[in-house]
Amino acid sequence: MRIIQHTIDSVKSVSTLELATRMGDNPKQIGSSFQVYCPNPAHHEKTPDTYIQSNMNGWKCFGGGGCGAQGSDAIKYYAWRVFGSWDPKQHFVDSVVGIANLMGISITEEGSKRNSRRAAAQSQRVQTSFKAHKFEEVEARDADTCDRIYRKFLQMCPIYRDHAEEWLGPKRQYTKEHVLKLGLRSVPATSDEISSIIQKLQEDGESLERIPGFTQRLKQDGDPSNEKDWYWTLSVNRGYFIPVRDELGRIVRMRVATNGKPKYIWFSSAPNIQMETDPERMRKGGAPSGAPLNIVVPAQQLALWTPGTDITDIFRMDVVIGTEGEHKSAIASNRLQMPVIGVPGVGNFKEVIPTIQRWGTKKFIIAYDTDSLYKEEEINGRNEEVFKQLVRFSQELLKLGIEVVIWTWNASDGKGLDDLLIHSSKLPVEIDLRTGQRQPVVLSA
Repeated sequence: MRIIQHTIDSVKSVSTLELATRMGDNPKQIGSSFQVYCPNPAHHEKTPDTYIQSNMNGWKCFGGGGCGAQGSDAIKYYAWRVFGSWDPKQHFVDSVVGIANLMGISITEEGSKRNSRRAAAQSQRVQTSFKAHKFEEVEARDADTCDRIYRKFLQMCPIYRDHAEEWLGPKRQYTKEHVLKLGLRSVPATSDEISSIIQKLQEDGESLERIPGFTQRLKQDGDPSNEKDWYWTLSVNRGYFIPVRDELGRIVRMRVATNGKPKYIWFSSAPNIQMETDPERMRKGGAPSGAPLNIVVPAQQLALWTPGTDITDIFRMDVVIGTEGEHKSAIASNRLQMPVIGVPGVGNFKEVIPTIQRWGTKKFIIAYDTDSLYKEEEINGRNEEVFKQLVRFSQELLKLGIEVVIWTWNASDGKGLDDLLIHSSKLPVEIDLRTGQRQPVVLSA
């Protein structure tokens, strides 16, 4: 089957974001990117770790397991979504036809009618399948309600010995006071513990509807149409909780360190009863977590930060660090005595700009893990995708009169900023993105 160039050009003009939306993948905006579950049907993610760059049309799965799903256009996204891989010789024609049918693009072709009918029939099956998987978005409850319920919940959660040893040991080096102020707690290990905590929350008058991480499951042999056959539980059953705060000090979401793969997931509970047919896998009542910024201050200020208090009332925000990861954010903030924004995903800076504008920030420091900015296998040794985003981000900040620099260090001294500060006596080197000037970081007294 041969398709004329005009049809191919029309299909190529379809953005990956448009296609993912039409296919029912429910993209969520995270900074300048859009987050979806991996299109590779063999990659069963617990959290969506594939990012679509809407302004570049590229996309990539950053989830664990070496999935390999990535591409620069919608055609490759369709191929991964439908066929589980991308081979231009095998998948190009069927992908073009499939996208054309989904997007209402007229197909002008050459070749046998038999091949045309086969491709159109395959596309129609795919289209019908995607329509069945669309569902309405559920919004989480307001930040004040989430904060109140999360704080009550965490106070009733245990602290298990192996988690405490990690937090207080050489890897993290938190103090007991810092652990308590951060709100680190273990995920209850048994269903009895979980049931007891949930019962106490409900007895206290709390509704768990649309609180990310809390979900309803169907009891064994239960009837999905019978409300009495559903019970509240948690979306996770292992690891420990790390609270994520907004700029008013409210715990708005939580991350879960799983002690496995993937290492970290969001405490999230998007309902699936509109698309799930297996009663054992059905979930309802919860809400997706999204991936908000994590605003972090040193332990001393954290102790004074009551929910609802603007961060600018307790700390000067002239200079702010941006990094990725809850632990490295907390450790860096405390060690350097500086405020830190934990950015959810490499390169997702869009929400950072209006935030630091509100704070009156004069200087923003990017301090990502060495392997997120550099790739040894690349000729120039850098991760081009992330680097391009950094350039765009820095240009936006410079237009606003905000200085932006990168902190970098030798990978042998530590993968992340937390590793460097804990296990090395060295400090980063600062690179001014406007001038290219490099100088050692000197902390003010």
